[in-house]
Amino acid sequence: MKQLILAFLFLPLWVVGDTYPEVVFDNSLVSGSYAKSYVRYTGNSWVENVNKHLLVSDTLFFTPGNALSLKYISAPEGNWTVDVRYSRQKFLYRVLDSDFLTFRLLVKSPGTTQKDLPQIYITQRHIKTDTLDLAKYITDFKQGTWLKVRIPCRDFKGLDNDKPISGIALVQHGSSAGTHHLFLDQVEFLPKAYSEVKLSSPAVLTAVNAYDKMVHLKWQLPLTPSIRYIKIYRSLDGKEYDPVAIKPIYMQSCLDDAPTIGQKYFYKITWLDYNYKESPFSETKEVQTMRMDNAKLFDFIQLAHINYFVENYDINSGMYMPYRLKEKAVVSTKETGGAILSLLIAAEREQLSRQAVFNRISRIVNFLSKAQNYHGVFPAYFDGRKGVPEYAFGREEYDVMATSSIIEALLVAKQYFSKDNDEEYGLRNRISGLYDRINWQMLTMKDSSDILCKYIALDKAAFEGREEPVAGPNYAMNTYMLALGSSTHALPVSAYTHSVYHSYDSVRFSKIEDIDIDVFADSLSVDSVVQSRVQVLRQIDTLLQVSIVDSLSAYGENLLLGSMKGSLLDLYKPFLTVKPEIVSDSVFQWKDILTSYVQFVKRRDNELGVGVNHSDIWGFHQYGRYGGGYRINPVIGPGAIIVDKQVGEHALLALYHKFGSNLFTEYGFRSWLDLRNDDVSDEYLAVNQATLAVLMENAKTGFIWDLYAQIPELQLVRSKLFAQKTANKE
Repeated sequence: MKQLILAFLFLPLWVVGDTYPEVVFDNSLVSGSYAKSYVRYTGNSWVENVNKHLLVSDTLFFTPGNALSLKYISAPEGNWTVDVRYSRQKFLYRVLDSDFLTFRLLVKSPGTTQKDLPQIYITQRHIKTDTLDLAKYITDFKQGTWLKVRIPCRDFKGLDNDKPISGIALVQHGSSAGTHHLFLDQVEFLPKAYSEVKLSSPAVLTAVNAYDKMVHLKWQLPLTPSIRYIKIYRSLDGKEYDPVAIKPIYMQSCLDDAPTIGQKYFYKITWLDYNYKESPFSETKEVQTMRMDNAKLFDFIQLAHINYFVENYDINSGMYMPYRLKEKAVVSTKETGGAILSLLIAAEREQLSRQAVFNRISRIVNFLSKAQNYHGVFPAYFDGRKGVPEYAFGREEYDVMATSSIIEALLVAKQYFSKDNDEEYGLRNRISGLYDRINWQMLTMKDSSDILCKYIALDKAAFEGREEPVAGPNYAMNTYMLALGSSTHALPVSAYTHSVYHSYDSVRFSKIEDIDIDVFADSLSVDSVVQSRVQVLRQIDTLLQVSIVDSLSAYGENLLLGSMKGSLLDLYKPFLTVKPEIVSDSVFQWKDILTSYVQFVKRRDNELGVGVNHSDIWGFHQYGRYGGGYRINPVIGPGAIIVDKQVGEHALLALYHKFGSNLFTEYGFRSWLDLRNDDVSDEYLAVNQATLAVLMENAKTGFIWDLYAQIPELQLVRSKLFAQKTANKE
């Protein structure tokens, strides 16, 4: 395990995903069909598909491990279109007129000529460019070989350089006899000019180690500017090698999911340039996979999730970077909170040195101390290089809960860096300064002295009517704890009971009555506990205060907070830092509440099924604004570990063993798995990676819980809210 830890330490600092943002398609993570493609045809035309998706070829490809198969008939009385969607929605990738759309094309059908090839266009959200003939951009046409297609972006009329790319589409071009079969691979946007320095030196593979069925490969990359990818080869006998993967150059290690545990494997690598020419091979290294016991496997899984934050940050600010743009480094305030907690675990477990984590957190604190704020509140996103807000959707808002998330994590870090030396003393003082400058009393709803707004704005007039209260059994709990504990601008104790034990509707009603509330129509939003019908208790100006107690029985469990929509993540979130027992009272026993909802959701999901017949795999959420399909969030089931160790561990092992080959990587679990559509996300969610890493640590050692419990300002708050009960718990 220590070898893997050391290997991870030397990875570069700006990794976001598994491939470059300019790549539309390089590989399908799932075999069979490519769920991010969509096939349509009419009349006598036809395109081969599985559930409206293109087939994937695992044996014929340009770059390992697969390519797209396009088999079609172009009839006179018909038409067809195939969309290949850009799946990395976090990137918002934009192209320049000087860029080129490039891909590799293999014509397999012997009767296919250039005039039988389809047309192509680029999609940008709800618009599309004019179509172009592929044949015009192919020289030396022949069947049975990989052809390079290179199209200037300026040739696509209607392309808007200010709008992000949604994908490309291939469409029928006229009519022709017979069935045509093409393969497409490595669809990407590249600059007009790039380095073409010849790769004459062998690649350098430095280490290969096995962890259960995963093999960790590490290489030493030179500074040669023409290197584009690392190509990985695997063999059973050290003689016949198969290419199994390509990795971008910002990775200096990766995990390969070996087919068999207990088998010896041989590995070697090459460098690939922008034209996909290979360097000489590296030396060969061999390794034998072996079964890990569960305790070591859990450590390995946790380490991978922490590794996501070890690598993925902006070098200037130290903040977590959710996606990478060409022109700026956008960093996230809220998600940096989870990154800080994960880094503290890394230091405690000696995955990173204590000094390295101290330096990273110091950089974050220094950045925030100088960054733009409003009453001490930060926007959700910053430009990490300039310290100015990066407003989402053009809304000039400052995010109260995002600020709470990062301040709370910094207060936990303040407890960890408690040594009596100038460095750590200075850090503690700077963290206290960030906390003390938040003027909570200026962040309340209009005509209220104790209900916080989720967002505040400099332009009050533009924000009129869009206030949202911070309330309910979610992260509001942590936010109000901070607001009550402030030494400079504290809210009254009533703020906690008014807002954590209640939810609010901002619509004015003329009389007390029963109302229907469904504010989570889009269950891809952060999910929460909501009531399908609630009783209005009293009216506070334009806010209707509703008790969160709405007890009902479902699936054999008593649910104190009513029915649940979506996931358990919103209920897990407060307890990354707060041990449930220390904020419980005579009505709200939070560990019992969590346990009842874990059992309810597990039983509900097991009954629902949604593509899997395994009781340990659960945690579905319905995606799409108006009710789409169901996906598995791989953190929901394992997150139960903080209240039911057996349920959480079984869920973790089931996901890893059954779906790990597609779902698990060097950054932990991908963000979702769609079993019915045979699809998996190629991205990661910071909230997922932090939640699982922190909950696993708390279940094992209570490390983050213990640090939080020591924060003096919040100890005082709990003594006021929970009196002797809190003292006994601690």
